Amino acid sequence: MSPMHICGLLLTATVMTQAIPAFGQADPNAAQAREEKLIAVLKSDAPHKEKADACRSLAVIGTKACVPALAGLLADEHLSHMARYALEPITDASVDECLRDALGTLKGRQLVGVIGSIGVRRDAKAVDALAELLTKGRPGPVQAAARALGCIGNETAVKALQGAVEKAPPVRQLAICEGLLRCAERLAADNRGDAAVAIYDQLRGMNRVAHQVRTAAVRGAILTRRQAGAALLKEYLANSDFTLFSAACRASREMPGTETTSALASALANLPADNQILVMQTLGLRADPTAVPALANAAKSGDKAVRLVAIRSLAKVGHASAAPVLEALTTDSDADLSKAAKESLASLPKP
Repeated sequence: MSPMHICGLLLTATVMTQAIPAFGQADPNAAQAREEKLIAVLKSDAPHKEKADACRSLAVIGTKACVPALAGLLADEHLSHMARYALEPITDASVDECLRDALGTLKGRQLVGVIGSIGVRRDAKAVDALAELLTKGRPGPVQAAARALGCIGNETAVKALQGAVEKAPPVRQLAICEGLLRCAERLAADNRGDAAVAIYDQLRGMNRVAHQVRTAAVRGAILTRRQAGAALLKEYLANSDFTLFSAACRASREMPGTETTSALASALANLPADNQILVMQTLGLRADPTAVPALANAAKSGDKAVRLVAIRSLAKVGHASAAPVLEALTTDSDADLSKAAKESLASLPKP
C-alpha cells in the first residue's frame, strides 16, 4: 500500500470520527422531540406495526413522559406485550404505579403479562396485591403472581408464599413452590443463608409436593448450609427414596473438599447396585484421588455392572495410584471387565 493511499485512509477516518457525536453528548432537545413523535404515534390511528415499532424505540429512549401513553396500551390485546416491553426498562416510579393500577382492571393474558413485568421490576409495593391473587382467580394469574413474588423475594413476599403453599391445590402449588425457590436463591445470593435454609427445609419436609420441588429443596438445603451441609448430605445418601438420593449426589458435585469425597466413599459399600453406580459416577466426576481406595474395592468383586462403572470411574479420577488394581484386572476372566481395565489403565497418566 502506497504512502499516499495510507494518508488518504487516515484522512477519511479522521473526518468520519469528527462527524460522530461524542458518546453521551446527544442533543437532549432532539431526544425529547423524538420521544414526543413516538408518543404521538401511540395516540394516533397508526397501524399496529408502527405502534409496535414505536414501543421498541421507547424501550431505548423512553422517559416518564411516555408512561401514560404506554399504560393506555396495557389492555390492548395486540399491543399489551409491546407496551410492557417499553415500560420495563424505564426507571421512573410512575411505571410501577401504572402496573399496580392495572392489576385491578385487566384479565386474562394481559393481566398475566403485567404481573410478570411487576416481577421483572421487583416492585415491593405490589406484594400485598400479588399475595391476594395467590388464593383467588384463574390458574394463570395465580402462577404468575407466585413467580413474581419469587422475583421480588423480600420478607413479605416469602411469608405470603409460605402461607399459601401448604393449602394450595396441586395446580397452583407447583408455581408457589417455584416462587419460594426463587426467594431462597435470592436470599442465599444476598448472604442471608439462614432465611434461605428455612425455605428449603420447609419444602423438603413437605410430602405432598412435586418430586422436582423436593429434589431442588434438598440440593439447596445441602449447598446453602456450606460446610454444615456435609451432615445433611450423609443423611440423604442413606435415603431409600432414589429421587432424593440422586439429588444429594448432584449436590455433592458442587461441594469441594475431601470431606465430601469421604462421605460418598463411606456410603458406597452399604448401597444397592443402582445407588452404588450413581455414587461411583459422582466420584469419578469429582476427580479426587482420595476416592481411589473405595473405587478399587468396588472394582474387584461384586455385581458386574457395578464393577464396570468402578473401573471406568477410576479412569475418570485419573490418578496413578489406581494402576496396580487396573493392571490386575486386565487378566480378569470376564472379557468385558478385562477390556474396561485395559482401556482405563491406558488412560492413566504415565509414571
